[in-house]
Amino acid sequence: MMRGVLCWLGGLLGLLLASGLLVAPVAMAAPLCRSVAEHQVCVLKITRSAKYYWEYRAVVQVDGKRRAMARYNCRTREYVRRDGERLLDDVATEVICGFFKQ
Repeated sequence: MMRGVLCWLGGLLGLLLASGLLVAPVAMAAPLCRSVAEHQVCVLKITRSAKYYWEYRAVVQVDGKRRAMARYNCRTREYVRRDGERLLDDVATEVICGFFKQ
């Protein structure tokens, strides 16, 4: 008897989730923000390269302007944009490489 009730409740829960009437909570991570040299830098999304562990791919926001996903090389301390342009001495690179030390 109890097993039938649990099965019925599980089916009802699945139906509610599938129909969108019941929404499961989603965990949201807060952005990591730092102030460096009069700039506000927020790391919105970051992933570490498995092959090149000194590289990070990140979406950052500098002084309220969101940048596209780019590579941050912590060995050479350079920021590599999607178009291939390499920039040295970037404030976002300083934050990412300073916070995520090897």
